[in-house]
Amino acid sequence: MKRIAHYLILATVLLGVPFLCCWLGGSDEILEGVKQFPPRTEDWGFHPEKLWNVRRPFSWPWFVGMCAFTFACMFPLVRRGISALHAPCTKHQPPSTTPFPWFGWLGLAIIAVAWVLAWTRFDWFRPYQPHTYFPLWLGLILSLNAVAVRRSGRSPLTDHPFVYALTFPVSSLFWWFFEYLNRYVWNWYYLGVSDMSALEYCAYGTLCFSTVLPGVMAMAAVLKTFRFFDDGHYEGMSWRPDVRCPASRLSLCVLAATGLTGIVFFPDCAYPLLWISPLMVFVLVQILLREPCVLDRLKGGSWGLVFRYEIAALCCGFCWETWNYWSYAKWVYSVPWVHGWQIWEMPLIGFAGYLPFGVECAAVIAWLYGAFGLRTDEPSGNLL
Repeated sequence: MKRIAHYLILATVLLGVPFLCCWLGGSDEILEGVKQFPPRTEDWGFHPEKLWNVRRPFSWPWFVGMCAFTFACMFPLVRRGISALHAPCTKHQPPSTTPFPWFGWLGLAIIAVAWVLAWTRFDWFRPYQPHTYFPLWLGLILSLNAVAVRRSGRSPLTDHPFVYALTFPVSSLFWWFFEYLNRYVWNWYYLGVSDMSALEYCAYGTLCFSTVLPGVMAMAAVLKTFRFFDDGHYEGMSWRPDVRCPASRLSLCVLAATGLTGIVFFPDCAYPLLWISPLMVFVLVQILLREPCVLDRLKGGSWGLVFRYEIAALCCGFCWETWNYWSYAKWVYSVPWVHGWQIWEMPLIGFAGYLPFGVECAAVIAWLYGAFGLRTDEPSGNLL
């Protein structure tokens, strides 16, 4: 009960702080947009097709600065991985002899059918056109788990099927929270769902959002089967932050507070913190509860898990953006200052947001598995 109470406090902070700031000092226009369900860009007074044009235009200093920051963060990890590929292999792991599982073939078949239906406009299928997202990702989740089984003999789906199934409802709640934060910054909005009632939109969104955590976890399990992502390559990194020391806890508090308030008062500048502040709050709660968290490993210089989940989310992000582009029901971005150099609908630097998002996925997955007494560092290596 104590653990549940603490996480209810977590939810209250994450949901309540931005709303309270908006109610006390934000604009009434933003507040009305936050309360509107389903969300509509018209509630902000913007025309959906021209939303990014009436906001902050593309800025080279912003773009270059964000690119430089992303490069500085990722370069040491990428360099370590490339160096490891050229080093002599000291560990021999016999290849798995497990055949490609049946559910993998089922997943590939689902992807093929759903992809065709998502990117075509058959008249007989028009009433069902918005509903191709979930089948596409269900097929990919099955396929990725099958690839992990084929390469290593294990996967999240086959190791702990019940707990893995729970990542679906947890994922829905997880992403609905980001939908809520997006009400303050309007970095993305949806097309092709305007005819849905509030109940239909809620059911549709909940089903689609349920695939986020299972997809990222399955992708991370596949990546772990490749030598480049072996945890051993990322041990002993020189930067070893201790998230439990007083200075780190203070830094987490500052980042969390800046993000949750900044998206209300300075949405055009603070929007990158939307992807960072929830992780800071989540880690702080785990520290207060004296629970293990995924960032504990960094104290020993072990960055393998963090790097793997960053790249797993980035890979999933590329799939999300690819399938989204020609779909009937889709999302479109409106990112201040950096809306340019697009890949599909996503501004190029926008893909950097998937990196901290992957760590958030790892943190929530570790929390869920830990609730069932499953260690995230057990030998199977497929929990995280």
